Amino acid sequence: MKPFFSIIVPTLNEEHFLPLLLSDLERQKEKNFEVIIIDGASADKTEEIAKEFSKKLELSFFQVKKRNVSFQRNLGAQKSNGAFMVFLDADSSVSPYFTKKLHSYILRTKGLVFLPAIAPDEVNSQTKVVFNFTNFIVEMSQSIGRPFSSGGSMIFERNFFHFIGGFPENVFMSEDHQIIQKAYKHGVKARFMRGIKVKMSMRRMKKEGELKLLYKYVLTAAQYLIKGKIDKKIIEYQMGGHFYLQKEKNKSVEDKAQEYLNEAKRFFRKIFLQ
Repeated sequence: MKPFFSIIVPTLNEEHFLPLLLSDLERQKEKNFEVIIIDGASADKTEEIAKEFSKKLELSFFQVKKRNVSFQRNLGAQKSNGAFMVFLDADSSVSPYFTKKLHSYILRTKGLVFLPAIAPDEVNSQTKVVFNFTNFIVEMSQSIGRPFSSGGSMIFERNFFHFIGGFPENVFMSEDHQIIQKAYKHGVKARFMRGIKVKMSMRRMKKEGELKLLYKYVLTAAQYLIKGKIDKKIIEYQMGGHFYLQKEKNKSVEDKAQEYLNEAKRFFRKIFLQ
């Protein structure tokens, strides 16, 4: 019997976070899914960990040389068998009722594209406000011509996913926003699910700092809204768990703020003078 969901996870050196996500999937109350991991030739124990969980889950592991999150997701879609494909990042986490709630919601609403709400894995007053606002923007944007996604977490009906051509592989960033935009252009609005959440790791914020990460998100959002895509490298943004093990040089808040301000000025001059 074919699974209802294919949960597709692109990985690169995720030995620390992948087992947390796979443990969440192992604890699901409704085992109506398969797990497909497309790994970008990790140099750590990602493969070993994934294969250990294959004893507990219906899990397939594929390793490729090309390190590209869109390519990896699209390949996972090609390898999948489920009626709906659930795309999750390796550092995300879900409740034990995730697939059960999702299954019930899809059968009830009959949609083609779904976006879960996002929540931080560590809640405080600041992250709560930021994520509430982000969810509000994502939900509201589905009614305009330039909709946003909830990061890398999204669900597609398999035939519609292939019909629109999957994730764009020739962009630097915003592939998640662009595929939601492609669906919108084909007359399909993503259904935002307030009651179904995916938790996101705060590891990038801890690594880069709130100010630097906010600066990056503002620039990429502006580029997306202006051009509809980010096909060139405009910021430093690395994929892979190994990135979070590297140390950065300490700078004062003032130095960082001035550095980001100067970069922002150069960015907007370039955009508006093209």
